[in-house]
Amino acid sequence: MRAFFASLCIFGFVAASSPILAGEANFNGTWSIDLRSKAGQKRGVECGFATFALVQTGSKISGDHTSSTPGCGRLNEGGKGTVKGVVVGNTAVLVVTSGRNGAIVMGKATTTGASLLWQTLEEIKQGEPEGDSPLILGKGRLARQ
Repeated sequence: MRAFFASLCIFGFVAASSPILAGEANFNGTWSIDLRSKAGQKRGVECGFATFALVQTGSKISGDHTSSTPGCGRLNEGGKGTVKGVVVGNTAVLVVTSGRNGAIVMGKATTTGASLLWQTLEEIKQGEPEGDSPLILGKGRLARQ
């Protein structure tokens, strides 16, 4: 846990002391990915999306996220303030808290044109009850909405 906070502080220091780098990327907006299969999309299956709604102010990011399985069997409604992070260049280190079970993960988001590439790097805190999925996107290419 200390290593995580040390890493986050280093990223924050670099971003704060490098306004040119921090201004390169624009993470503002709503980013979404359709997790349904092609067949599920054709059938119009409900749910099955993961979304990040992000607000970038200088080198800081805040926002929320949602995720659901196709068919709406499991939901993570995230909630306001469930995403926090810092930007360095075109990459952001984000900490995401599951509204479903309280799990916390750290991940990396990179902007490439109209896409946001997301990858969870580490689970910082396990959710309750143990073994319940936090329904935080593990990896994917999200499109700006």
